[in-house]
Amino acid sequence: MTTLLENPLPILFFAVITEAVLAAVLVSTRRTLLLVPMGIVAVLVLAGLALEWWVVTQREEVEATLIVVEAALESNDVDRVFQFVAPDASFTREQAEWALRLIEITDVKINNLEIVVNDLTSPPTAEANFTGVLYFHDVSGYLLREYYASRFTVEFRKEADRWLITNHVVHEMQGAGARADRRD
Repeated sequence: MTTLLENPLPILFFAVITEAVLAAVLVSTRRTLLLVPMGIVAVLVLAGLALEWWVVTQREEVEATLIVVEAALESNDVDRVFQFVAPDASFTREQAEWALRLIEITDVKINNLEIVVNDLTSPPTAEANFTGVLYFHDVSGYLLREYYASRFTVEFRKEADRWLITNHVVHEMQGAGARADRRD
């Protein structure tokens, strides 16, 4: 059921197949009575798409948090980034403060995002795995390149009505910079 609430493609696939079959039968039989089921299918599909748009799942909330953090990083707004980091996430805070002193970020890309939400914990937790690419200007004079690409695992905890980052792991990719995979 969650798939239907997070992705409109199954609904659209159902609509295209059903309407195509009904249209083929309409053309071959010339029975205008088939316009009624075609209309019903169209209304159901529109209702399904509206429901998918209206309902925001926890997975989508975590994804939205990552998008806001991504925008905050691109604008080099450290205070806004830390609004989404839990106060007890000391390792993540230390790593972010250290890195953001050395660089000025110009672009952030998140690819291959996979989010798993665990509703069985109290409060709910989530884990996001993705490939992240950071483009930056070196303001420290210590770094040899101006991009960083790696696999990341970011852990979240839901507090009140928002998701906060509680920890992160950087899974070193070949040719990337320093490794940061300590867990609190």
